[in-house]
Amino acid sequence: MTNHEFADFTAADGPPATPEPGPRVVVSLCGAGTCPTVYHTDRDTVLVQGAVVTGVAVPEGEQLVEIPREILLEAARRLQEHDA
Repeated sequence: MTNHEFADFTAADGPPATPEPGPRVVVSLCGAGTCPTVYHTDRDTVLVQGAVVTGVAVPEGEQLVEIPREILLEAARRLQEHDA
């Protein structure tokens, strides 16, 4: 993962779909996979890629990541549309 400044979010500029059966891209800020991205899994869960946050205690084996609020909201909208 790279350090970055959060880019302006544009819903129309989505990355190409990730092939099955692995996690599928729901929404991303870029198409290269090195920026905030939300994925959907075949287990009906989501994976979040973002900048690792330090300074907050979390259980062993877990990490906090930070993504722009807009990408989370867009991911929720797209997942809801997919379920409709």
